[in-house]
Amino acid sequence: MDTPFQRRQATRGLEQLTHLVRAQSWRQDGTPSLPPTQAAVLRMLQGVQEGLRARHIAERLGVSPASLSDSLKAMEGKQWIRRTPDPDDARAARVKLTPAGSRVATQLQRPDQGMGSLIESLDETDLGALLRVTQLLVNEAQEQGLATGLRTCLGCEFFRPFASGERTAPHVCAFLDKAFGDSELRVDCAEQQPANDEQRLGSVARFRQPTPP
Repeated sequence: MDTPFQRRQATRGLEQLTHLVRAQSWRQDGTPSLPPTQAAVLRMLQGVQEGLRARHIAERLGVSPASLSDSLKAMEGKQWIRRTPDPDDARAARVKLTPAGSRVATQLQRPDQGMGSLIESLDETDLGALLRVTQLLVNEAQEQGLATGLRTCLGCEFFRPFASGERTAPHVCAFLDKAFGDSELRVDCAEQQPANDEQRLGSVARFRQPTPP
């Protein structure tokens, strides 16, 4: 197999899918037409009652604070978000969804929206394979400094890859004390706690093994 050729093919496939999903996000199909950054902010804030600082949102999205500021101003104009004082820092503010913004975010969670419409056809095995690769891609994105603060299993101090001894549920979440398989991997987990560099690198090395050690 020509590995460089296959990597180029995979890259082109991801780029094509990204283009298609971005194009769909501008269509009128029952949800408001909005740019990808605004959609990502709405999804990120959904269910986060205490809100997030703009700096943290920018870091997780991998965009500049200036670029995010423009998006937030547009969303404030639509009355989808509001800023409230940060109880932990009087000089900072937290970005929260308004009821109107929460309704839009809920619409965006529909399975037929964006990439979700493509994922619907995958069975559990294929979904697990996709989630496994996604964990590795997100880790690489953080290694390259493209984004920070993404709440994946692979970057979590509670993640124990291939620690259960069970083939169908090889991984362990130490937070839940539960064994689980690739199809249950999370890319955005509310309970995630960032692992230190030594633990994360060890988890990545173990997770990359094709079969349990």
